[in-house]
Amino acid sequence: MVKQARALRTHDRVLDAAAYEFARYGYMNANLQRIADRIGLTKGALYGHFSSKEKLAAALREHLSLNVRALLDEARTSPEPATSRLESLVLGLGKLFDTDPRAQAALRLEVEAARAADTVAPLLSDTHGIALELVAEVQRGRQWDEVPPADALADLIVAAFCTALWTGACAGPDRPGPGIAAMWGVLMRVIGTRACG
Repeated sequence: MVKQARALRTHDRVLDAAAYEFARYGYMNANLQRIADRIGLTKGALYGHFSSKEKLAAALREHLSLNVRALLDEARTSPEPATSRLESLVLGLGKLFDTDPRAQAALRLEVEAARAADTVAPLLSDTHGIALELVAEVQRGRQWDEVPPADALADLIVAAFCTALWTGACAGPDRPGPGIAAMWGVLMRVIGTRACG
């Protein structure tokens, strides 16, 4: 039991070290030896937990997928009004990328992989789709002569999280807190409603 608990702690430390490495250097420049050195393991011991850089990246991307899917499912199925669901989605994503280094690293990996394949990262596409539905629902039935279309606002939401990682808007080990709540306020002024709370 003690050995198993120690192995789980080491497994978590490996993921945290890998998150730091991938967030800082990207997939191509990430180095398994630096990951092992960061937590005082030999490269062989690291391989005991993850047999390759690909497996480490996949574990981080799975972590991101589970967390984002939970937020998207809530935004899609909650009985709350569209504005409240949109706010929960935006602030939930903000909190995820502000507080979870594994999610930050995985988003970078997602974006890099999509760029390499000349596609859109599925999670970003799904997030855009839900945001688009919610923004359109908020806008429905009103006059929006000077407001960008729902698609442009959904793009803004997704872009905020992609760019936040590289502009320092998301907190990290050496970065200040986010501007996500401020971004939500601006978004609501653009849409023409007042954020709840």
